Amino acid sequence: MGIAACFVLFVISATGVNITEPVDGETYNDDWLTVRAIVENENEIPEYVHYSINGQSVVQIPRLNTDWYTYMANDLHTGFSESPAPTDDTILWTAPVTGDGHEFPTPVIVDGIVYYPSNMGTDSLYALDAATGDLIWKYHTGMTDDAVTVKNGYLFIASDSLWCLDALTGERIWATDAADGGGSTPAVVDGRVYCGRTNGDPYNGISYVYCFDAATGLEIWADTLSGMTASCMTVWNGMVFVPTYRNGETPLYALDATTGSIIWENIDSYGGYWDSSPTVVDSIIYINGYDGHSRAIDAVTGNTIWDQQFSSYNITATPAYHDNRLFFANEGWGNYYCLDAGTGSTIWAVPGCQHGSSGIADGIVFYGEIDNPYGARVIALDCDTGEEIWSYITGADDIYSSPAITDGVVYIAGMDWNLYAFGTGLKYTYRDDLLAEVGSNELIVTSFDGGAAVAADTINFTVTQTGITLEPSHRLGLCASPNPFHSSAFISFELSEPGFTSIEVYDLSGRIVSTLESSELAAGAHTVNWDGRSQNGEPVSAGLYFCRIQSGSITETTGLCLLR
Repeated sequence: MGIAACFVLFVISATGVNITEPVDGETYNDDWLTVRAIVENENEIPEYVHYSINGQSVVQIPRLNTDWYTYMANDLHTGFSESPAPTDDTILWTAPVTGDGHEFPTPVIVDGIVYYPSNMGTDSLYALDAATGDLIWKYHTGMTDDAVTVKNGYLFIASDSLWCLDALTGERIWATDAADGGGSTPAVVDGRVYCGRTNGDPYNGISYVYCFDAATGLEIWADTLSGMTASCMTVWNGMVFVPTYRNGETPLYALDATTGSIIWENIDSYGGYWDSSPTVVDSIIYINGYDGHSRAIDAVTGNTIWDQQFSSYNITATPAYHDNRLFFANEGWGNYYCLDAGTGSTIWAVPGCQHGSSGIADGIVFYGEIDNPYGARVIALDCDTGEEIWSYITGADDIYSSPAITDGVVYIAGMDWNLYAFGTGLKYTYRDDLLAEVGSNELIVTSFDGGAAVAADTINFTVTQTGITLEPSHRLGLCASPNPFHSSAFISFELSEPGFTSIEVYDLSGRIVSTLESSELAAGAHTVNWDGRSQNGEPVSAGLYFCRIQSGSITETTGLCLLR
């Protein structure tokens, strides 16, 4: 029987729009809000989605990409997704692409395709349709212990060699036996692939770390480290963080990403790190050790910031991070913890046992259970309280895999021959900035296919006061008109004396969108124009922007509201 015939499908198709922000019936004391809508469209991305507030012109809303493209979701291994998440144990589909042994890899989901390398089943890499579980292609790679990484249309996998494949077709681009599965999930950053291999000796371990050109597979540098690698590398701010394991004092290394030279070593964890990888947030590394300790380490200096013990032996889970909190459990039966990331203190703890890591989305943390003779569970807990929201009993004693959450579906590998997808169908997230009116507001979000509206949602809410002022500043008289605007805004100001003057437009994250003026100007009144385009001439999306003028010692800022 062909593999496609073995899939079990529970797919439920639906069409609908649900506005989650603003909240229906709520009162706000700021007119600048976020519009967020979840759209179901029979497992297909809508042609487009727009909103209209109080009967004004429609504004198209961009889709939020929630792809889970590597181990623990992203390059920094936070394990967090902005996707919605299933609130019950409904199964969307299962696929017989795992084995009944050490199925440790995490599913990776990019552009509607699930990539899973079977660890103990068939030694093959599978590409499956994210909505149905149907087989798209498979490639025999050899045993693979960790997740793949998918970037820019290429898939990188470390098994008996390091492979680069075309993510859509499975066609091999290049391969090298310099690195293998001992180097874990390939880290792909700035056109380079970081991976390695190990001699596998827990007493005299040696790791060989490599940097390859992502397009060609050519070696850029190689380094040899004391200690064996058993967990994933993390690349941040020009450094490669490499955890190693050995019986005794074993370092967490920081290497120069350009040369491979050692920047610092931290040997605070006795025995080092087995399966737990560095999670990096705001210049801090969070990692769990073989000695049962959880640590926060300064990523720049390598100094330990805090150190908390939670077990007498190995904690294998990489700590998942969201909203200044860390989530993980002991490997042996003990507790599942939620920690304050700033101090390492426990916020809550509930009974739990975990070998893989966790995934977080929509206020829910998901993980796979081990050591349950009645059937290991996939478990969903409330992030704030630790209360169980739902759980599903699989047909095996253990789940070693970590979950991935994308477009409203949780994917995780079971050690009962099944890859599971939990949810009721793909749910796409659309999000943008919203300028409301003081008083009552009616918001309508509509999704379209084939030029026709297929679903809509309407909510009402109240605003009591304005937030960011769009009024003119005073010393330079900085003013934008019209504001809000659709196609062009005239920005006027007056200089009391001549001098070098710069005028720049910024987005909400502080990135420069466009430079409107940068020159010596005479004293007097001036006007410049912004046509809603970026520095390279591309139209920018609707939303709130800031215009900043600097002349001499004076700096002033005003808001710009672009409507489309």
